[in-house]
Amino acid sequence: MGKIPLLLVASYLPLAVVPQTELANGQGIPPREFGFDIPPGKISYPAGQAVLTRDPDGNRVVAQVHVRVGKNYVLLFPDGQLAVQSVANTIDTDQPFVAVGKESLAAQLLVDLPRTEVPWKTRTTRRYLFVYNTNTEFALVTSRILETMFPGIRKFSEKLKTTIHDPVVPMVVIMFGTEREFRAFRSVARGVHAYYEPVSNRIVLYQQKHKPSLKPQLAIQQSISTIAHEGAHQILHNIGVQQRLSRWPMWLSEGLAEYFAPTSVGKRLRWKGLGQVNDLRMFELEQFLKSQESDRRGGEMIEQTVTANRLSSTGYASAWSLTHFLAQRRKPQFQAFLHAVSQLKPLQGNPNPGNREHTVENLSVFQTHFGDDLIKLENELIQHLKRLPYQDPYAEFPHLVGMIVYRDGRQLRRVANLFHTQDVASKWTTETLQALPEPQRASARHALRSFPNRNSAERFAKQWLKAR
Repeated sequence: MGKIPLLLVASYLPLAVVPQTELANGQGIPPREFGFDIPPGKISYPAGQAVLTRDPDGNRVVAQVHVRVGKNYVLLFPDGQLAVQSVANTIDTDQPFVAVGKESLAAQLLVDLPRTEVPWKTRTTRRYLFVYNTNTEFALVTSRILETMFPGIRKFSEKLKTTIHDPVVPMVVIMFGTEREFRAFRSVARGVHAYYEPVSNRIVLYQQKHKPSLKPQLAIQQSISTIAHEGAHQILHNIGVQQRLSRWPMWLSEGLAEYFAPTSVGKRLRWKGLGQVNDLRMFELEQFLKSQESDRRGGEMIEQTVTANRLSSTGYASAWSLTHFLAQRRKPQFQAFLHAVSQLKPLQGNPNPGNREHTVENLSVFQTHFGDDLIKLENELIQHLKRLPYQDPYAEFPHLVGMIVYRDGRQLRRVANLFHTQDVASKWTTETLQALPEPQRASARHALRSFPNRNSAERFAKQWLKAR
């Protein structure tokens, strides 16, 4: 266990890039953005209204109105899915909405899911239905992580002064044994290993194979971290914190899921606990920070994080870092902000934000809650990161030590840093040399040396810096 060296946090943080939403823009999101083929119309929310109608299979059921759009309803059906039905084809009823039982839903899913080489199995827990053709160990680990997360996320959410409730329908997780089966089920972007789908209310994922370049435990940690991330989205959508079909600011949506998602490995793969350090994201921040120029600390990180509309892997780490800082160091303001966002109803938020690289309006909403001085806030964020305990997930992998020595008048100065990749090490070396005044640069010598793990690299760097 260690802390990020001070040298590593004196530079510009990465931008988090995700679709965003205005908290109260008075607009509705076109239903077609969620796959509903109905025209835009006046949006209303008949609270608690139930109707008699037919489900997509033609069965007569009691459904619950999720949102009305003109002459159409988006209805919540007993299996937990949202679907469209014309108002004219429904009858108001006093009959209660009752979710389908897990066993009945499991039987239906076994009929509906595509046939696979390895037969499907089902597993039910207190809150979940798992349908899988993965190995049994993977299914057990997934169910343990998600059930363990639920109470912690609920307890956190109860502090937001919004209405929290138990899930009204079973939460479904579909787990494919192979990536090929996963991608045949639904076309998703390259690099997507799992997703939560608000329309169906289901998590869909696959059991990732271990890459030869990764040690098994690290590969498992990456996999279960993804499971926990999507699980956080599903839980928030099912306990009343985020309304299905609403669109949150995505730096918050993804950053909060990462805040909830830290996992660890060992004899029992487990959820570490709400708000613990997310080692995988901290590693990305550490590597990114080392690759950046040291003088770019003018508040740009927060501005670009809050306004950007696309999210890279490093962007997820940036969103996590901002969320962690605000949740830990600006708790009252952060809870007030979350409460405000939780008031977004279905189809509220920014229409089609992916068409723009940035949504600048989101910055003013952020500043309303956290103040206008982004430079001060960013400096405090960096200091917060410095203090966080951090377990390098790649500690047992090879590391590089970058060394620079130069003459400053009559004194010989030494600078060293640790790296996981040669590209980042080379970038740091080049930028450090360029930052030196010309006389010092002319006298400078530099080198890279490799070590089998982080501990041996750190020991060498400390000894080398002390040498005269």
